[in-house]
Amino acid sequence: MPKWDKWNKYLTLIKNKELEMHLPETMRFSTEKELWDFTVKYPSVILKPVMGSRGRKIFKVSALESDKVEIHYLNSTREFIGRYHAYSYFKKKKAPRRTYLAQRYISLANIQGRPFDLRVIVQKKKNSNNWVVTGKVAKLAGQGFFVTNNQLSSGSVLPVVEAIKASNIHKEDGNDEKLVSELERIALLATKTLEPLYEGHRIYGFDMGIDSDGHIWIIEANLNPALSHFYKLQDKTMYRTIRKMRGGKILKVRRVKKRKRKN
Repeated sequence: MPKWDKWNKYLTLIKNKELEMHLPETMRFSTEKELWDFTVKYPSVILKPVMGSRGRKIFKVSALESDKVEIHYLNSTREFIGRYHAYSYFKKKKAPRRTYLAQRYISLANIQGRPFDLRVIVQKKKNSNNWVVTGKVAKLAGQGFFVTNNQLSSGSVLPVVEAIKASNIHKEDGNDEKLVSELERIALLATKTLEPLYEGHRIYGFDMGIDSDGHIWIIEANLNPALSHFYKLQDKTMYRTIRKMRGGKILKVRRVKKRKRKN
């Protein structure tokens, strides 16, 4: 299996003992039994393709009492009586010909009931060994969605500190900056852990979450992270920094000219 898929990244990151506590347990499954065995340990799990997705074809599966199963897909939730029927629904809706991962569901911090996670960009310049965090942004899910992909859920973006302040994270006064600092430290540690696997690679995008207790989680690592989230921010400084270091074309911000009224 290609080394750039989610499973191999997870296997690499989990070897770092310091990162272990920041990684939701994840397993690759191919049978119905493997999935239901995993839900015995974690009643709610996220199912996502090993390769790609951009938030698409991701499911939240919750094992309820008796033989009931709840599946949350996009912004709708369905309840099934019997695991067979639930699994049949998943097989019908899932990405075709794709292997899936089951990941422990993390109850992300939320803002007025809408969960959010964070995109953290880590880069280094060409011929340099110095990794730096060049961008971080909060992605807020749209109403009724558990995935935070903006395009898919009609969500929104906001600065990280602003999101933390407005969230239900239990925190003490002045702790916001410490949380952001720890977020960056973990992202840099994850980058250095992945670096030997992707020699010559100069950019990583980490999807990271914070739960209501303030614990930081690495949801997944991306080798070709989308930068549109940063372009949507009112302040385009991070977007320009990332693109400049990456060597890509910087989009110009369009300004709409106001037409003069004719008397």
